[in-house]
Amino acid sequence: MLDSCIGRFGVIRALVVAVAAFGGGQGTATPPSSTTAVAVPQQKEAAVDENGIPARDLLADGDAMKRYFLIGPREKKKAPKEGWACLVVMPGGPGGPEFHGFVKNLWDSCCPEEFVVVQLVAPKWVEQPKVIWPSEPGDQQGMKFTTREQIDATLADVEKVQKVKLDRKRLYQLAWSSSGPNAYRFALEEKPLFAASYIAMSVFKENGLQLSRAKGRAFFLDHSPEDTTCKFAEAERAKEKLAKEGATVELVTYKGGHGWSDDPMARLKKGIAWMEEHRAGAKRGK
Repeated sequence: MLDSCIGRFGVIRALVVAVAAFGGGQGTATPPSSTTAVAVPQQKEAAVDENGIPARDLLADGDAMKRYFLIGPREKKKAPKEGWACLVVMPGGPGGPEFHGFVKNLWDSCCPEEFVVVQLVAPKWVEQPKVIWPSEPGDQQGMKFTTREQIDATLADVEKVQKVKLDRKRLYQLAWSSSGPNAYRFALEEKPLFAASYIAMSVFKENGLQLSRAKGRAFFLDHSPEDTTCKFAEAERAKEKLAKEGATVELVTYKGGHGWSDDPMARLKKGIAWMEEHRAGAKRGK
């Protein structure tokens, strides 16, 4: 299955990335010692690409399994007193760096000026993992941390090592396809890390979710009725169940099936603005 990533850099520009929707198939039992982690040099300064987008390729705790990209802050933009708003992105498909161009475009095209974006890279403890973003011990053989622990380590690295202060009241998550189930889980923690969630083209696994915690939480759901990989009924069920428990839920649709098709940047921009407006503690306009 292809995830199609279509974005803009001022004029329309297409980026198509061929990746498996869930990293599918049967995972091999390859021990972690035979999985080669690619070392990434720590960038002290942001590298600016041909479109003027600043990004750093980093390792939280110096650990090659905790690779992430920090996009922003914008050049010459003064840091907000409360810190930078932050969108944490967990890409779908195999969760690797393939979507970096798409995520940079998202930051440039969709995020307000006071935003930074943190793009996680899913660690591979086995060559063909069944679970791309592990949430429980044993999800991947030999795993040493969960996705939630990876997020905590990454945000700590952003603030303590990269010296980018974050406004924890404006911390959001973006997940799709393989990362979607974890996003629901994180959004329904007793004390949630994220102020609002953008979840696209994902299944909704309510087993294990504390739906009673949904009251006051905000969910922006993005799903195609033509999706044959993750059925549209999953998003409809998520909206129904979450709203019943008191969550604020917006469900938007697009054409084209499973993937980032049909002008995704317009929806992403709308979704980020929606999360800002509906996050917990946000001041509502008249």
